[in-house]
Amino acid sequence: MTGHAQQTLQGPLTGVTIVELGDGTAGPYAAKLFGDLGADVIKVEGPEGDSSRRRGPFPDGRPDPEASGLFMYLNVNKFGVMLDLDSAPGLADMHGLLARADIFITNYAGKRLTALGLDAKTLRARYPKLIVTTISPFGAEGPWADKLGDELIAFAMAGMAYSTPGMPDASDDLMKEPPLHPACFAADTIGGVVAAEATMAALLGSGKTGEGCHVELSQQAAMAAMQIRDVTSASYTGAQYQRLLNPVTIGRMPNFYLPCKDGYVTIAAPMEIHWERLKEGMGNPAWAESDLYSTEKARTANWITLRQRIMEWAVTVSGDDMHALAEKSQLPIFPFYSIRKMSDSDHSRERRTFAEVTIGGKAARMPAAPFQMRGTPWAMRRPAPHLGEHSATLLKGGVAA
Repeated sequence: MTGHAQQTLQGPLTGVTIVELGDGTAGPYAAKLFGDLGADVIKVEGPEGDSSRRRGPFPDGRPDPEASGLFMYLNVNKFGVMLDLDSAPGLADMHGLLARADIFITNYAGKRLTALGLDAKTLRARYPKLIVTTISPFGAEGPWADKLGDELIAFAMAGMAYSTPGMPDASDDLMKEPPLHPACFAADTIGGVVAAEATMAALLGSGKTGEGCHVELSQQAAMAAMQIRDVTSASYTGAQYQRLLNPVTIGRMPNFYLPCKDGYVTIAAPMEIHWERLKEGMGNPAWAESDLYSTEKARTANWITLRQRIMEWAVTVSGDDMHALAEKSQLPIFPFYSIRKMSDSDHSRERRTFAEVTIGGKAARMPAAPFQMRGTPWAMRRPAPHLGEHSATLLKGGVAA
């Protein structure tokens, strides 16, 4: 495989060269996963820079395109080149990079790529050994192929938002509590992961055939592939999971998302043995022994009052104590951690889940790798590049340190 030599700690994909023309999350995240494994990722940005440079978060809340936490995370372990692709010299430099690349990853809109002559069909004809990975909201073919979209659109139109909240949490009123989107880039991140996996498979195939290919990713399809429960139910029975709090959607009783003393927990006791253990954990209250809750059928019929009874106990117990009870009694009970509590946990520190970085002169943390490779461990080989940081070197065909 082509590519210039890595000058720092090597990874398993050392020697692979990737050109990324990405913006936001999906394309940059897919390319980042290769960079984390040692590939040389050359990030191409226009004069205005990747939009994530302007999203933050920023140290002390002061906007700075060179100090965005989001940009830092998505673009660590990459080289940076600035090109004006609307100019002949800029486009020529882009082709100079592609000529020595193994993989091209982009989440630019299809019409924009076609206008630049960087669409998959054109590149495959010009560089037959190049793997071209395109990421778009709805894919490169079909009635919606040319529709524009973003994170929220892909998430919602894959059916995921309709199911949220779902089980065991749910809505009390469908009109007052509309479908939800999580406070993260779910469709973009999952689209990036799936694109990276498919591209890795293509890279392995290219190693055998010497030929490239077009890896084409629909973010909507990637999200739809996660809808196992709802899609199978709709296919086999025509059933449609609703978001209202009821026994059909939240399962055997009890199965609740409840407040506790210092946050929220899920408390589930789907089988009779679980109910007996939960009763013991609650101190065997008299109400739990009544005919209203003595059988699975009775607990389901009286789930509303059951929820209130358990909640009265739950708000007196901390999430950590609830978790300890769950481990001792082998119960499916667990607290919901805030990001800070999760990142500060002994477990996260022991596994080195987060890496210490400096952003805008201030200490910060960002996710490291979720896996451990003994021979070629994950490392932050270089911070995210400044805009055009490596242009002078890489555009001359050199090696950036």
